[in-house]
Amino acid sequence: GEVGHVYNIGTKKERRVLDVAKDICKLCNLNPMKMIQFVENRPFNDQRYFLDDEKLKDLGWFERTPWEEGLRKTMEWYTRNPDWWGDVSGALVPHPRMLAMGGVEKLPEHQDRAGVHNGGALHISPIACNGMTLPRNESSPKLSLKFLIYGRTGWIGRLLGKLCQEQGIPSEYGSGRLENRLSLEADIAAVKPTHVFNAAGVTGRPNVDWCEHHKIETIRSNVVGTLTLADACLQHDLLLINFATGCIFEYAEAHPLGSGIGFLEEDKPNFSGSFYSRTKAMVEELLKEYENVCTLRVRMPISSDLTNPRNFITKITRYQKVVNIPNSMTVLDEMLPLTIEMAKRNCRGVYNFTNPGVVSHNEILEMYRDYVDPDFKWENFSLEEQAKVIVAPRSNNELDSSKLKEEFPQLLSIKNSLIKYVFEPNRKNQTAAN
Repeated sequence: GEVGHVYNIGTKKERRVLDVAKDICKLCNLNPMKMIQFVENRPFNDQRYFLDDEKLKDLGWFERTPWEEGLRKTMEWYTRNPDWWGDVSGALVPHPRMLAMGGVEKLPEHQDRAGVHNGGALHISPIACNGMTLPRNESSPKLSLKFLIYGRTGWIGRLLGKLCQEQGIPSEYGSGRLENRLSLEADIAAVKPTHVFNAAGVTGRPNVDWCEHHKIETIRSNVVGTLTLADACLQHDLLLINFATGCIFEYAEAHPLGSGIGFLEEDKPNFSGSFYSRTKAMVEELLKEYENVCTLRVRMPISSDLTNPRNFITKITRYQKVVNIPNSMTVLDEMLPLTIEMAKRNCRGVYNFTNPGVVSHNEILEMYRDYVDPDFKWENFSLEEQAKVIVAPRSNNELDSSKLKEEFPQLLSIKNSLIKYVFEPNRKNQTAAN
């Protein structure tokens, strides 16, 4: 720009105050019909704020952040920096006149105690929103968490229930079948959750090869059931945290092995080698139409429980032969608590839910040998040799977890997470790995 010139910073997309208030309620998982109160307009209210920003755009400047994303990030920033903004009680008063005490509005004589008017101005009842502690009216309901979890018999579902118990978060497991809409509606009515978690679905026992011979059962659970749950949650204004898979990609020309170029959340699935992966790719694409869903792409999940047969480390230590390919993976001990925080933050959309970086089969088994069993030995074989002993091909890929890392900067790389959360707690010989 030029010194002395004035530049309007604006947008051609106008929004009413009512629209903004509704969007804030949506991010806070609140019912706008209950939270938004109308008050009388100020006599000096401006009717419209609309700035012509063409002069600024002629210099090459333009908005890059969508409104919904920008609002969410702004609220999250204020949540993480409470010492910066201090007391906001004055900002919550519709028409500032006098505060009898911090956070308490002195109402005009003609206004009833509920603060409801038929005028055009708005007042959102102050409550706790996304971790921001705001003043509240005595009549305002207390915002608390209660989770409805599907996947009682599954590994991740059980771990999530245990985690809620440890954190003192009320939670109940759903008893309904995902493909049965009426049973889901009954669960929601009985539990009255603030958030729903879906850790249910078919992966196959002992592995995904099962899905190749049970395609209808796989579709019914992974596609029909998941979509039915998402739709039921949408009808009840509930955020659904859906545990999905990152096994819908494979190394290819644009994402070659060893390049460090990971698949992004926006990339289209390119792996269709197994029926399981095809159903997961199909339902993920459809779920993008549901604005109330947060899809978490888990890959080759690992935990500190090395006796669990679903644990990727447990699996490969029991195989006679293993391939040796770098992959993105998910350390549940570190990552699963993040899902609760994501629910609190009302995160939506798709996330590559893996630790940053990749680790190979051999690197994991070397750690296992160094920390757990110094006598452990293994043998490698090629993908061609592996193909002779499995029914469906397996996915190998690297996912770009930058989006998740931006949300949680403390997230450890896959190798560091494995050492801290898995192998150090399982160290058999305190002198090993030194």
